[in-house]
Amino acid sequence: MQLFQKRKVIIVQTILNFNIESTNEKLTPRVGVAIFGEYLKGMGLEKLCNSNIPLAKHPNGYDPFEFIYPLILMLHSGGRVLDDIREIRLDKALKELLKIDRIPTAGAFTKYLHKHGTDGEDAIKKINKQFLKRFLKSVKNEELILDIDASFIETYKNTAKWSYKGAPGYMPMIGHINGGYVIDVDFREGNEAPANKNLEFIKQCQLQLPLGVKFDRVRIDSAGYQAEIFNHCDKENILFSISGRKDKSVWEAINNLEDDDFIEFSKREKISEFLHTMNNTDNAFRMIVVKKDITPILPTLDEYIDPEVLAKYQDEMYYCIATNDNDLTPQEIVKLHRQRGDASENKIKELKNGFNMSYLPTSNFEANSFYFAIGTLAYNLFLLFKKILNDNLQKHTVKTIRYKLYNIAGKVVRHARSITLKVNEEFQELLQNIRYRAYESSLQ
Repeated sequence: MQLFQKRKVIIVQTILNFNIESTNEKLTPRVGVAIFGEYLKGMGLEKLCNSNIPLAKHPNGYDPFEFIYPLILMLHSGGRVLDDIREIRLDKALKELLKIDRIPTAGAFTKYLHKHGTDGEDAIKKINKQFLKRFLKSVKNEELILDIDASFIETYKNTAKWSYKGAPGYMPMIGHINGGYVIDVDFREGNEAPANKNLEFIKQCQLQLPLGVKFDRVRIDSAGYQAEIFNHCDKENILFSISGRKDKSVWEAINNLEDDDFIEFSKREKISEFLHTMNNTDNAFRMIVVKKDITPILPTLDEYIDPEVLAKYQDEMYYCIATNDNDLTPQEIVKLHRQRGDASENKIKELKNGFNMSYLPTSNFEANSFYFAIGTLAYNLFLLFKKILNDNLQKHTVKTIRYKLYNIAGKVVRHARSITLKVNEEFQELLQNIRYRAYESSLQ
Protein backbone atom coordinates (compact mmCIF):
# COMPACT_ATOMS: atom_id res chain seq x y z
CA MET A 1 0.00 0.00 0.00
CA GLN A 2 1.40 3.40 -0.97
CA LEU A 3 0.48 6.67 0.71
CA PHE A 4 0.74 10.05 -1.00
CA GLN A 5 0.28 13.02 1.36
CA LYS A 6 -0.33 16.53 0.09
CA ARG A 7 -1.92 19.32 2.12
CA LYS A 8 -3.14 16.82 4.75
CA VAL A 9 -5.10 14.84 2.16
CA ILE A 10 -4.17 11.13 2.10
CA ILE A 11 -4.70 9.16 -1.09
CA VAL A 12 -4.57 5.40 -0.53
CA GLN A 13 -4.15 2.89 -3.32
CA THR A 14 -6.48 -0.05 -2.64
CA ILE A 15 -7.84 -3.08 -4.45
CA LEU A 16 -11.55 -2.19 -4.19
CA ASN A 17 -13.07 1.28 -4.46
CA PHE A 18 -14.55 1.91 -1.03
CA ASN A 19 -13.47 4.40 1.61
CA ILE A 20 -13.02 4.11 5.36
CA GLU A 21 -14.23 6.95 7.53
CA SER A 22 -14.70 7.42 11.26
CA THR A 23 -18.05 7.94 12.94
CA ASN A 24 -19.22 9.05 16.36
CA GLU A 25 -22.27 6.79 16.21
CA LYS A 26 -22.46 4.18 18.95
CA LEU A 27 -21.99 0.85 17.20
CA THR A 28 -21.56 -2.59 18.75
CA PRO A 29 -20.70 -6.02 17.34
CA ARG A 30 -22.21 -7.60 20.48
CA VAL A 31 -25.97 -7.10 20.31
CA GLY A 32 -26.59 -10.68 21.48
CA VAL A 33 -24.24 -10.16 24.42
CA ALA A 34 -26.33 -7.14 25.40
CA ILE A 35 -29.45 -9.32 25.35
CA PHE A 36 -27.65 -11.85 27.54
CA GLY A 37 -26.52 -9.05 29.85
CA GLU A 38 -30.12 -7.89 30.22
CA TYR A 39 -31.07 -11.47 31.10
CA LEU A 40 -28.43 -11.54 33.87
CA LYS A 41 -29.83 -8.39 35.43
CA GLY A 42 -33.29 -9.92 35.34
CA MET A 43 -31.93 -13.00 37.13
CA GLY A 44 -30.79 -10.82 40.02
CA LEU A 45 -27.07 -11.37 39.51
CA GLU A 46 -26.24 -7.90 40.82
CA LYS A 47 -27.88 -8.47 44.19
CA LEU A 48 -26.34 -11.93 44.51
CA CYS A 49 -22.83 -10.62 43.79
CA ASN A 50 -23.04 -7.64 46.12
CA SER A 51 -24.58 -9.64 48.97
CA ASN A 52 -22.19 -12.63 48.83
CA ILE A 53 -18.82 -11.12 47.87
CA PRO A 54 -17.17 -8.66 50.30
CA LEU A 55 -17.85 -5.03 49.39
CA ALA A 56 -15.06 -2.50 48.80
CA LYS A 57 -14.02 -0.58 51.92
CA HIS A 58 -13.34 2.62 50.00
CA PRO A 59 -16.53 4.59 49.18
CA ASN A 60 -15.46 5.02 45.56
CA GLY A 61 -14.32 1.41 45.19
CA TYR A 62 -15.85 -0.97 42.67
CA ASP A 63 -18.76 -3.13 43.80
CA PRO A 64 -18.31 -6.91 43.34
CA PHE A 65 -20.91 -6.82 40.55
CA GLU A 66 -18.79 -4.28 38.67
CA PHE A 67 -16.04 -6.89 38.54
CA ILE A 68 -18.04 -10.09 37.98
CA TYR A 69 -20.57 -8.76 35.44
CA PRO A 70 -18.17 -7.46 32.74
CA LEU A 71 -15.92 -10.49 33.24
CA ILE A 72 -18.84 -12.84 32.49
CA LEU A 73 -19.75 -10.71 29.45
CA MET A 74 -16.13 -10.95 28.28
CA LEU A 75 -16.06 -14.74 28.63
CA HIS A 76 -19.32 -15.04 26.68
CA SER A 77 -17.90 -12.75 23.99
CA GLY A 78 -14.94 -15.09 23.52
CA GLY A 79 -12.34 -13.29 25.66
CA ARG A 80 -9.37 -15.50 26.41
CA VAL A 81 -7.21 -13.48 28.81
CA LEU A 82 -7.90 -10.66 31.27
CA ASP A 83 -6.51 -8.08 28.86
CA ASP A 84 -9.49 -8.84 26.61
CA ILE A 85 -11.68 -6.93 29.07
CA ARG A 86 -10.49 -3.91 27.12
CA GLU A 87 -12.86 -4.87 24.28
CA ILE A 88 -15.82 -4.59 26.66
CA ARG A 89 -14.53 -1.32 28.12
CA LEU A 90 -14.27 0.23 24.62
CA ASP A 91 -17.77 -0.88 23.56
CA LYS A 92 -19.68 2.32 24.39
CA ALA A 93 -22.90 1.06 22.81
CA LEU A 94 -22.89 -2.11 24.92
CA LYS A 95 -22.20 -0.13 28.09
CA GLU A 96 -25.03 2.28 27.35
CA LEU A 97 -27.53 -0.51 26.66
CA LEU A 98 -26.62 -2.31 29.90
CA LYS A 99 -26.20 0.90 31.91
CA ILE A 100 -22.60 0.08 32.80
CA ASP A 101 -20.93 3.23 34.09
CA ARG A 102 -17.43 1.91 34.70
CA ILE A 103 -15.38 -1.23 34.17
CA PRO A 104 -12.10 -2.01 35.97
CA THR A 105 -8.85 -2.43 34.05
CA ALA A 106 -7.17 -5.80 33.55
CA GLY A 107 -4.67 -4.86 36.26
CA ALA A 108 -7.48 -4.09 38.68
CA PHE A 109 -9.06 -7.47 37.92
CA THR A 110 -5.79 -9.22 38.71
CA LYS A 111 -5.50 -7.44 42.06
CA TYR A 112 -9.14 -8.27 42.82
CA LEU A 113 -8.58 -11.99 42.17
CA HIS A 114 -5.52 -11.99 44.42
CA LYS A 115 -7.26 -10.06 47.18
CA HIS A 116 -10.34 -12.25 47.50
CA GLY A 117 -9.01 -15.67 46.40
CA THR A 118 -10.64 -18.40 48.49
CA ASP A 119 -13.34 -16.10 49.90
CA GLY A 120 -14.29 -15.06 46.38
CA GLU A 121 -14.42 -18.67 45.23
CA ASP A 122 -16.71 -19.61 48.14
CA ALA A 123 -18.97 -16.64 47.34
CA ILE A 124 -19.28 -17.67 43.68
CA LYS A 125 -20.23 -21.18 44.80
CA LYS A 126 -23.05 -19.70 46.91
CA ILE A 127 -24.27 -17.77 43.86
CA ASN A 128 -24.10 -20.93 41.73
CA LYS A 129 -26.15 -22.71 44.40
CA GLN A 130 -28.91 -20.12 43.98
CA PHE A 131 -29.04 -20.60 40.22
CA LEU A 132 -28.94 -24.37 40.71
CA LYS A 133 -32.46 -24.19 42.17
CA ARG A 134 -33.67 -22.64 38.94
CA PHE A 135 -31.91 -25.31 36.87
CA LEU A 136 -33.38 -28.15 38.94
CA LYS A 137 -36.89 -26.90 38.16
CA SER A 138 -36.18 -27.42 34.47
CA VAL A 139 -35.15 -31.08 35.00
CA LYS A 140 -37.57 -31.99 37.81
CA ASN A 141 -39.06 -34.86 35.80
CA GLU A 142 -35.68 -36.42 35.01
CA GLU A 143 -33.49 -38.82 36.95
CA LEU A 144 -30.90 -36.68 38.75
CA ILE A 145 -27.46 -37.96 37.72
CA LEU A 146 -24.12 -36.77 39.06
CA ASP A 147 -21.03 -37.16 36.87
CA ILE A 148 -17.65 -36.35 38.38
CA ASP A 149 -14.40 -36.16 36.50
CA ALA A 150 -10.95 -34.64 36.92
CA SER A 151 -9.60 -32.48 34.10
CA PHE A 152 -6.02 -31.38 33.55
CA ILE A 153 -5.23 -27.74 32.73
CA GLU A 154 -1.70 -27.45 31.40
CA THR A 155 0.04 -24.22 32.33
CA TYR A 156 3.65 -23.24 32.84
CA LYS A 157 3.09 -20.82 35.70
CA ASN A 158 6.12 -20.88 37.99
CA THR A 159 4.03 -22.20 40.89
CA ALA A 160 2.18 -24.92 38.96
CA LYS A 161 2.84 -28.49 40.10
CA TRP A 162 3.84 -31.27 37.72
CA SER A 163 1.16 -33.87 37.03
CA TYR A 164 1.33 -37.52 36.07
CA LYS A 165 0.68 -36.36 32.51
CA GLY A 166 4.24 -35.07 32.32
CA ALA A 167 3.45 -31.36 32.38
CA PRO A 168 2.78 -28.70 35.04
CA GLY A 169 -0.70 -27.34 35.66
CA TYR A 170 -3.87 -27.81 37.70
CA MET A 171 -6.23 -30.76 38.14
CA PRO A 172 -9.74 -29.49 39.04
CA MET A 173 -12.36 -32.08 39.96
CA ILE A 174 -15.64 -31.10 38.31
CA GLY A 175 -19.15 -32.31 39.13
CA HIS A 176 -21.87 -32.12 36.46
CA ILE A 177 -25.56 -32.90 36.68
CA ASN A 178 -28.15 -33.40 33.94
CA GLY A 179 -27.30 -31.47 30.82
CA GLY A 180 -23.90 -30.40 32.09
CA TYR A 181 -24.68 -27.90 34.87
CA VAL A 182 -21.56 -27.61 37.06
CA ILE A 183 -22.82 -28.29 40.58
CA ASP A 184 -19.39 -27.96 42.20
CA VAL A 185 -15.66 -27.74 41.53
CA ASP A 186 -12.70 -28.73 43.68
CA PHE A 187 -9.80 -26.77 42.19
CA ARG A 188 -6.65 -28.83 42.78
CA GLU A 189 -2.92 -28.71 42.23
CA GLY A 190 -1.59 -30.51 39.17
CA ASN A 191 0.15 -33.19 41.21
CA GLU A 192 -3.11 -34.27 42.86
CA ALA A 193 -4.14 -37.79 41.78
CA PRO A 194 -7.61 -37.95 40.13
CA ALA A 195 -8.58 -40.77 42.53
CA ASN A 196 -7.92 -38.67 45.64
CA LYS A 197 -10.83 -37.50 47.78
CA ASN A 198 -13.52 -38.60 45.33
CA LEU A 199 -15.89 -39.57 48.14
CA GLU A 200 -15.35 -36.20 49.82
CA PHE A 201 -16.18 -34.48 46.54
CA ILE A 202 -19.38 -36.51 46.08
CA LYS A 203 -20.47 -35.44 49.57
CA GLN A 204 -19.53 -31.86 48.67
CA CYS A 205 -21.81 -32.04 45.62
CA GLN A 206 -24.63 -33.46 47.76
CA LEU A 207 -24.40 -30.43 50.05
CA GLN A 208 -25.11 -28.14 47.10
CA LEU A 209 -28.55 -29.68 46.61
CA PRO A 210 -31.61 -28.06 48.21
CA LEU A 211 -33.20 -29.83 51.18
CA GLY A 212 -35.25 -32.83 50.09
CA VAL A 213 -33.39 -33.29 46.80
CA LYS A 214 -30.99 -36.21 46.31
CA PHE A 215 -29.03 -37.79 43.50
CA ASP A 216 -30.59 -40.83 41.86
CA ARG A 217 -27.38 -42.00 40.24
CA VAL A 218 -23.60 -41.38 40.20
CA ARG A 219 -21.33 -42.11 37.22
CA ILE A 220 -17.53 -42.07 37.50
CA ASP A 221 -14.54 -43.37 35.56
CA SER A 222 -12.10 -45.89 37.06
CA ALA A 223 -10.75 -43.25 39.47
CA GLY A 224 -13.97 -43.79 41.44
CA TYR A 225 -13.54 -47.56 41.72
CA GLN A 226 -13.26 -47.43 45.52
CA ALA A 227 -14.96 -49.48 48.23
CA GLU A 228 -15.78 -46.38 50.29
CA ILE A 229 -17.72 -44.87 47.35
CA PHE A 230 -19.65 -48.12 46.81
CA ASN A 231 -20.56 -48.26 50.51
CA HIS A 232 -21.60 -44.60 50.59
CA CYS A 233 -23.87 -44.98 47.56
CA ASP A 234 -25.49 -48.10 49.03
CA LYS A 235 -26.07 -46.29 52.32
CA GLU A 236 -27.55 -43.23 50.59
CA ASN A 237 -29.65 -45.34 48.18
CA ILE A 238 -27.80 -43.89 45.20
CA LEU A 239 -27.32 -46.06 42.13
CA PHE A 240 -23.79 -46.07 40.75
CA SER A 241 -22.05 -47.11 37.56
CA ILE A 242 -18.27 -46.89 37.81
CA SER A 243 -15.65 -48.03 35.33
CA GLY A 244 -14.05 -51.11 36.88
CA ARG A 245 -10.39 -51.75 37.49
CA LYS A 246 -9.21 -55.12 36.26
CA ASP A 247 -7.24 -56.34 39.26
CA LYS A 248 -6.25 -59.98 39.86
CA SER A 249 -9.64 -61.05 41.21
CA VAL A 250 -11.51 -59.39 38.35
CA TRP A 251 -9.24 -61.05 35.78
CA GLU A 252 -9.88 -64.43 37.39
CA ALA A 253 -13.63 -63.89 37.14
CA ILE A 254 -13.32 -62.80 33.50
CA ASN A 255 -11.22 -65.84 32.62
CA ASN A 256 -13.86 -68.09 34.20
CA LEU A 257 -16.50 -66.80 31.79
CA GLU A 258 -17.27 -69.13 28.90
CA ASP A 259 -17.95 -68.01 25.35
CA ASP A 260 -21.60 -68.95 25.85
CA ASP A 261 -21.80 -66.50 28.75
CA PHE A 262 -21.42 -63.57 26.34
CA ILE A 263 -24.27 -62.20 24.25
CA GLU A 264 -23.98 -59.86 21.29
CA PHE A 265 -24.11 -56.17 22.23
CA SER A 266 -22.97 -54.42 19.06
CA LYS A 267 -21.30 -55.31 15.80
CA ARG A 268 -17.89 -55.61 17.46
CA GLU A 269 -18.80 -56.14 21.11
CA LYS A 270 -20.21 -58.85 23.33
CA ILE A 271 -21.44 -58.48 26.88
CA SER A 272 -21.64 -60.55 30.05
CA GLU A 273 -21.67 -60.05 33.82
CA PHE A 274 -20.80 -61.63 37.15
CA LEU A 275 -21.29 -60.85 40.81
CA HIS A 276 -18.25 -59.33 42.47
CA THR A 277 -17.08 -57.94 45.81
CA MET A 278 -14.06 -56.14 47.27
CA ASN A 279 -12.34 -56.57 50.61
CA ASN A 280 -13.94 -53.49 52.21
CA THR A 281 -17.32 -53.36 50.48
CA ASP A 282 -20.44 -53.97 52.56
CA ASN A 283 -22.33 -55.53 49.66
CA ALA A 284 -21.59 -57.44 46.49
CA PHE A 285 -22.21 -55.63 43.19
CA ARG A 286 -22.68 -56.47 39.53
CA MET A 287 -19.67 -56.33 37.23
CA ILE A 288 -20.66 -55.81 33.61
CA VAL A 289 -18.02 -57.03 31.15
CA VAL A 290 -17.80 -55.78 27.58
CA LYS A 291 -15.60 -57.91 25.34
CA LYS A 292 -14.33 -55.94 22.36
CA ASP A 293 -13.51 -57.51 19.01
CA ILE A 294 -9.94 -56.44 18.30
CA THR A 295 -7.32 -57.91 16.00
CA PRO A 296 -6.52 -61.36 17.47
CA ILE A 297 -3.02 -62.60 18.26
CA LEU A 298 -1.87 -65.28 15.86
CA PRO A 299 -1.91 -68.82 17.32
CA THR A 300 1.28 -69.84 19.18
CA LEU A 301 2.61 -66.27 18.85
CA ASP A 302 1.74 -65.20 22.39
CA GLU A 303 4.73 -67.12 23.83
CA TYR A 304 7.06 -64.76 21.95
CA ILE A 305 5.30 -61.54 23.04
CA ASP A 306 6.57 -59.52 25.96
CA PRO A 307 4.31 -60.07 29.05
CA GLU A 308 3.65 -56.31 29.39
CA VAL A 309 2.55 -56.08 25.77
CA LEU A 310 0.33 -59.13 26.19
CA ALA A 311 -1.24 -57.67 29.34
CA LYS A 312 -1.96 -54.41 27.53
CA TYR A 313 -3.57 -56.34 24.68
CA GLN A 314 -5.85 -58.18 27.10
CA ASP A 315 -6.66 -54.94 28.91
CA GLU A 316 -7.84 -53.35 25.67
CA MET A 317 -10.04 -56.35 24.92
CA TYR A 318 -12.18 -56.09 28.06
CA TYR A 319 -14.02 -53.15 29.61
CA CYS A 320 -15.80 -53.42 32.97
CA ILE A 321 -18.50 -51.41 34.75
CA ALA A 322 -19.34 -51.89 38.42
CA THR A 323 -22.95 -51.16 39.39
CA ASN A 324 -25.46 -51.68 42.20
CA ASP A 325 -28.39 -51.25 39.80
CA ASN A 326 -30.22 -54.57 39.79
CA ASP A 327 -33.09 -53.47 37.56
CA LEU A 328 -31.45 -52.45 34.29
CA THR A 329 -30.10 -55.02 31.85
CA PRO A 330 -26.34 -55.15 31.16
CA GLN A 331 -26.97 -53.49 27.80
CA GLU A 332 -28.89 -50.64 29.43
CA ILE A 333 -26.15 -50.15 32.04
CA VAL A 334 -23.45 -49.85 29.38
CA LYS A 335 -25.48 -47.42 27.27
CA LEU A 336 -26.30 -45.27 30.30
CA HIS A 337 -22.69 -45.28 31.53
CA ARG A 338 -21.33 -44.31 28.13
CA GLN A 339 -23.46 -41.19 28.15
CA ARG A 340 -20.77 -39.77 30.46
CA GLY A 341 -18.93 -38.87 27.26
CA ASP A 342 -21.47 -36.18 26.45
CA ALA A 343 -22.74 -35.41 29.95
CA SER A 344 -19.32 -34.84 31.49
CA GLU A 345 -16.31 -35.07 29.21
CA ASN A 346 -17.75 -32.94 26.39
CA LYS A 347 -19.14 -30.41 28.88
CA ILE A 348 -15.69 -30.03 30.44
CA LYS A 349 -14.33 -29.34 26.94
CA GLU A 350 -17.00 -26.65 26.55
CA LEU A 351 -15.98 -25.10 29.86
CA LYS A 352 -12.26 -25.21 29.09
CA ASN A 353 -12.34 -24.37 25.38
CA GLY A 354 -15.63 -22.54 24.86
CA PHE A 355 -15.15 -20.30 27.90
CA ASN A 356 -11.34 -20.39 27.74
CA MET A 357 -10.80 -21.79 31.23
CA SER A 358 -7.60 -23.40 29.94
CA TYR A 359 -6.03 -19.93 30.28
CA LEU A 360 -5.59 -18.99 33.92
CA PRO A 361 -4.48 -15.42 34.63
CA THR A 362 -1.94 -15.57 37.47
CA SER A 363 0.65 -17.70 39.27
CA ASN A 364 -1.37 -17.55 42.47
CA PHE A 365 -3.32 -20.76 43.18
CA GLU A 366 -6.15 -19.08 45.14
CA ALA A 367 -6.59 -16.33 42.52
CA ASN A 368 -6.79 -18.91 39.72
CA SER A 369 -9.28 -20.90 41.75
CA PHE A 370 -11.47 -17.78 42.10
CA TYR A 371 -11.18 -17.09 38.36
CA PHE A 372 -12.10 -20.69 37.50
CA ALA A 373 -15.16 -20.40 39.75
CA ILE A 374 -16.25 -17.28 37.83
CA GLY A 375 -15.78 -19.24 34.61
CA THR A 376 -18.05 -22.03 35.84
CA LEU A 377 -20.65 -19.42 36.82
CA ALA A 378 -20.46 -17.95 33.29
CA TYR A 379 -20.87 -21.46 31.87
CA ASN A 380 -23.86 -22.29 34.09
CA LEU A 381 -25.57 -19.01 33.23
CA PHE A 382 -25.09 -19.87 29.57
CA LEU A 383 -26.95 -23.18 30.11
CA LEU A 384 -29.81 -21.33 31.78
CA PHE A 385 -29.86 -18.66 29.07
CA LYS A 386 -30.10 -21.28 26.32
CA LYS A 387 -33.35 -22.54 27.82
CA ILE A 388 -35.11 -19.31 26.75
CA LEU A 389 -33.68 -19.39 23.21
CA ASN A 390 -35.44 -20.78 20.17
CA ASP A 391 -35.44 -24.57 19.95
CA ASN A 392 -33.00 -24.55 17.03
CA LEU A 393 -30.40 -22.73 19.18
CA GLN A 394 -30.66 -24.66 22.43
CA LYS A 395 -28.30 -27.51 21.51
CA HIS A 396 -25.51 -25.31 20.19
CA THR A 397 -22.18 -24.70 21.88
CA VAL A 398 -21.17 -21.21 22.93
CA LYS A 399 -18.95 -20.85 19.85
CA THR A 400 -21.97 -21.37 17.59
CA ILE A 401 -24.15 -19.06 19.72
CA ARG A 402 -21.49 -16.36 19.30
CA TYR A 403 -21.73 -16.76 15.54
CA LYS A 404 -25.52 -16.88 15.37
CA LEU A 405 -26.54 -14.55 18.20
CA TYR A 406 -23.88 -12.82 20.26
CA ASN A 407 -22.01 -11.25 17.34
CA ILE A 408 -24.96 -9.52 15.71
CA ALA A 409 -24.09 -5.90 14.92
CA GLY A 410 -26.26 -2.96 15.95
CA LYS A 411 -26.41 0.78 16.48
CA VAL A 412 -27.56 2.56 19.62
CA VAL A 413 -29.55 5.76 19.13
CA ARG A 414 -30.55 7.99 22.02
CA HIS A 415 -33.50 10.34 21.51
CA ALA A 416 -34.72 12.43 24.43
CA ARG A 417 -34.98 9.90 27.26
CA SER A 418 -35.40 6.80 25.13
CA ILE A 419 -32.72 4.44 23.78
CA THR A 420 -33.22 2.51 20.55
CA LEU A 421 -31.14 -0.43 19.41
CA LYS A 422 -31.19 -0.73 15.63
CA VAL A 423 -30.36 -4.08 14.00
CA ASN A 424 -30.81 -5.74 10.66
CA GLU A 425 -34.47 -6.52 10.02
CA GLU A 426 -33.89 -10.28 9.93
CA PHE A 427 -32.75 -10.27 13.57
CA GLN A 428 -35.40 -8.00 15.09
CA GLU A 429 -38.03 -10.64 15.84
CA LEU A 430 -35.46 -13.12 17.18
CA LEU A 431 -34.00 -10.63 19.63
CA GLN A 432 -37.35 -9.29 20.76
CA ASN A 433 -38.68 -12.79 21.45
CA ILE A 434 -35.63 -13.58 23.59
CA ARG A 435 -36.17 -10.36 25.55
CA TYR A 436 -39.82 -11.31 26.19
CA ARG A 437 -38.79 -14.73 27.48
CA ALA A 438 -36.03 -13.19 29.61
CA TYR A 439 -38.62 -10.94 31.25
CA GLU A 440 -40.98 -13.86 31.90
CA SER A 441 -38.10 -15.86 33.35
CA SER A 442 -37.19 -13.00 35.69
CA LEU A 443 -40.67 -13.18 37.23
CA GLN A 444 -40.34 -16.84 38.21
